[in-house]
This record gives sequence, C-alpha cells and structure tokens, in this order.
Amino acid sequence: MNPMSAWDELSSIVTVLTGCAVALLALGCLWPNPRPTLQPRRPRHPHGPTPRPRHPHQPHGPTPSSCSPPPKPFTLTTAHRDMQLHRDHTCARKRAAFAALVAAGHITPDSYRPWRHP
Repeated sequence: MNPMSAWDELSSIVTVLTGCAVALLALGCLWPNPRPTLQPRRPRHPHGPTPRPRHPHQPHGPTPSSCSPPPKPFTLTTAHRDMQLHRDHTCARKRAAFAALVAAGHITPDSYRPWRHP
C-alpha cells in the first residue's frame, strides 16, 4: 500500500471540513424560520409629536397665577421643573427659571436668538 503524503492528508481534511460547512449552510438556509412578530406602532398625535404627560404637581398645566415671577430666587431643581412645566409658552416664571439655569451654567443661551436677563 501506498502511504498518503502530508499534502494528501491535509487536502483530505480541508475537503471534509469544507463539505461540512456547505452542508450546515444549506441546512440553515432551508430550515423553516418563523417570522418575527412585529410590535404594533403607537399612533401618532395628529398635530405633531405625542403630548407628554403633565407634571404631577400641576395635572392641568400652568395657570395664570403660576406664570408670575417667583417671590424668591429659584433653586436649580425648581428652575428645571418650571422650565418643563412652562415649556409650551413664554412667561415671566419661565424667563426667571431660564436666567437661574444660565447663571448656574446648566444652559447656554442660543447665540442666534436675542436673550436678555429679566
């Protein structure tokens, strides 16, 4: 008998491994795959983005009395909260909250819009 040379052994091993890889690839392509279930899309608000829920302390939104300037300077927490509560309009309270956040370095005013300290 003729013993196999090292080259013949190596080519036999590579051929067997390649055949296994092709068989696994064919099996993976032919295997039944259930379609992923798609989540239903949330309906969009007809006039823009979905409205965010109001702050729990003011469930019906800001009132005219809540838009007046604060009696004492804002803390950072109350300034952030009032900026969120008054995000839909501009009032004296929102301007004071904005000024407090600018002074604390939490907001940088837009350079394209005029801004003045209240």
